[in-house]
Amino acid sequence: MSFELLIDILIATVPLMLIFATVFAFTTWLERKALARIQNRIGPNKVGIPCTRIGLFGLGQPTADGIKMIFKENIVPTGADRLFHLLAPILALIPSMLVLCFLPLDFPWLNENSVKAFLLDGAVIFFFAITGLNTLAVFMAGWASRNKYSLLGGMRAVAQMISYEIPLVLSAVIVVMMVGSLDAAEIAGEQKGGNWFVFYPWGFAAFVIFFIAALAETNRSPFDLPEAESEIIAGYFTEYSGFKFALFFLAEYIAMFAISGLAVTLFLGGGDGPGLAVLPWLSVIWFLAKIFALIAVMIWLRGTLPRLRVDQLMGFAWKFMLPLSILNIFVAGFAWHAKQLDSQFIMVITWVISLAVLYGAASGLNQLNRGKVRPREYKYAE
Repeated sequence: MSFELLIDILIATVPLMLIFATVFAFTTWLERKALARIQNRIGPNKVGIPCTRIGLFGLGQPTADGIKMIFKENIVPTGADRLFHLLAPILALIPSMLVLCFLPLDFPWLNENSVKAFLLDGAVIFFFAITGLNTLAVFMAGWASRNKYSLLGGMRAVAQMISYEIPLVLSAVIVVMMVGSLDAAEIAGEQKGGNWFVFYPWGFAAFVIFFIAALAETNRSPFDLPEAESEIIAGYFTEYSGFKFALFFLAEYIAMFAISGLAVTLFLGGGDGPGLAVLPWLSVIWFLAKIFALIAVMIWLRGTLPRLRVDQLMGFAWKFMLPLSILNIFVAGFAWHAKQLDSQFIMVITWVISLAVLYGAASGLNQLNRGKVRPREYKYAE
């Protein structure tokens, strides 16, 4: 690797890591304040400007929490595998941070060489391939802790992530099929001028399926079964404390940004928005604004929906999400032929089938919330 290429990579990555680390801290404060308002509480409001009594709405709370986590005692169980106990949170953080570098963000300080350093023809495949390491990290954390609750939480997380990754990938396959490319920048470029895929019937259905699966992939409510406190304490990171626990926490939030960034790239036009003809660097603002909009929906859902049971969670993935995502692939095929043949009749059919797909997903969630989908009852011998 040449010295010039190394400099270009540092110019592209270091500011990106600093930006998302700062945004992560702000997001933790935003989520705590939003959940507090939903639950008629105040939330963090004391820690503000250091060495003063100015609370400043508690904006200094993320900094205080970070300092506390760094200096807290690192407790490792006696029977734990110390090496893998240490590597698990690091392995959980690396994929989430790495995929951020391949989002199609045109920062003003990037030159042409810096942009080329991160151009990847198969960026979509790379995203799913590298984020698959999170499954290994979660299982490693549960197994290395030598705690049955941690192991159970890790197994739940692995089953959940594998199950929901299938409809997640199938939703992305629809966009790749329609564009004919795996390049994230090219996919975003196809949606310029307000031609976002979410405005198409197949794109809207795929976006809804993708977003629901993304909630499960990032262990967000109502799919936060791996850390169900009432059942398995804190899940796979029960035996983690101090900075190691902070790394898991950081990895979860960075994964939220990464998968939201992929959703923006695939369905919401990337950095497309008004004013780009006058100020091209506004694409970064639009891209980040869309990411924050999706994260705001995630926070809203956390304060609104109850947690699903484990049988409901798995049943919803295999009985609803997977068939609907496969059906939507055929819908996208109809839409592609309608575009080629310029047929309004086929386009109407695609809208009808897409609405049926969304109705199936909504009815499935409704049945889960009302308790109509119940676990199988077993009769034990007396």
